[in-house]
Amino acid sequence: MRSNGGNTEHISVVLRLLAWLIILASASVNQAASATIFPAEVTYSNRTEETEETKACEIILDASNPPSREAVKFVAFAGYNKHDGGVVAGFLMAAADLTASDKYQMVQISDVAFSSRAFTSLDHLNYEAYEDGTVMAATQAPVLAAAFVNAVLAGTYEVRFARSDSRREMRTYKIASPPEEAVRNSFVHCLELFANESSRIWRNI
Repeated sequence: MRSNGGNTEHISVVLRLLAWLIILASASVNQAASATIFPAEVTYSNRTEETEETKACEIILDASNPPSREAVKFVAFAGYNKHDGGVVAGFLMAAADLTASDKYQMVQISDVAFSSRAFTSLDHLNYEAYEDGTVMAATQAPVLAAAFVNAVLAGTYEVRFARSDSRREMRTYKIASPPEEAVRNSFVHCLELFANESSRIWRNI
């Protein structure tokens, strides 16, 4: 009887140990599966971009959270197609690490998404990934373009991505501040100019 009791106690201890290890493993998996970042450094800027096919107004978000060496660049754009004057809007996203030599090294990302209470890119934008690690998502639908731009200007949204060098860990950057008035006004003024240009193209088709 003592022997059986000893075995029972031993089995009980082993089972408790296994349960404890499972809990730790589950917590580790959950932690590795996702990370939410509230970046301490958030800056906005403006730029105008022109390619052979499009002209676009841009709002550029740079986000980082020292002492982490990771940095995120999110470029929201809206403009028109030079060939037919049609609307085009969306974003280009990239992530990089600050190296010991104070230079940024791009990292490969996937599963990119923009999400706010009013708009989600996964349901509405068309995606394209590039060899340098950046990902673009865009639409030519005027209603979706307007909804996306308004969501960016509202300033309460999140951008998500997975790093290929971290077992596809999802990284979510929560943005809680809108672009400054000067950046917003510059962007709106740019859109007004481009709206006139696209209208002229449309009328001449």
